[in-house]
Amino acid sequence: MDFRKSQAFQSQPGAMAAWLRQGEIEAAEIPCAIYDENKFREALLQVRALTMKPPEVFQPELVQLCAETGVAVVFIPELPKTRASGATRWLNSHKALIQLSLRHKTDDHLWFAFFHESGHILLHGKRDVFLEGKGVAAVEDLEKEEEANKFAANILIPPIKFKRFLASGQQRTKVGIEQFAAEIGIAPGIVVGRLQHDGILPLSHCNHLKRRFEWVSDDKES
Repeated sequence: MDFRKSQAFQSQPGAMAAWLRQGEIEAAEIPCAIYDENKFREALLQVRALTMKPPEVFQPELVQLCAETGVAVVFIPELPKTRASGATRWLNSHKALIQLSLRHKTDDHLWFAFFHESGHILLHGKRDVFLEGKGVAAVEDLEKEEEANKFAANILIPPIKFKRFLASGQQRTKVGIEQFAAEIGIAPGIVVGRLQHDGILPLSHCNHLKRRFEWVSDDKES
């Protein structure tokens, strides 16, 4: 596996390699069907609806839905100095791996990370290794990162509906955000995260609408 595309390996190759290895070990324990692109695309629409569910519901369903399409999804806590929020690579030509660290601990970050990594699987080559996090992406990967960002943003919040929501003038109110989230079928925290990212909503506003996650002692989400 070629890690040279990542700046992270210039400073902490051991920590990052250990984190990635943990993901591979857990992924090996997930029985997966042979990868099917069409089935994976269909599964993502089902996964999207899981954003409104609590972790004890969405995590096993997410793993199962993706495994049935040839994609193993694992949740591995970040190791010190890795700074990674997610990673995507192919274990072989029939099985892809999405690895998430829950680094930012809120639902908007978790779900964006998942769909971002899914975008890499659908849009980019099987030889590529994608690592997400502060100081992780290399310059030569920026175009692919932007493509994955756009994929995640659009599947979570359809552009036409988002534009209509902004035109309504309700994007700065708790009630407006909750109503829009319910209308498009996603968690309100995801809408808050998008508005904050786009500079429409201050970073200090409506954070109570985000669901926070923590790791429990057996290394699973709580």
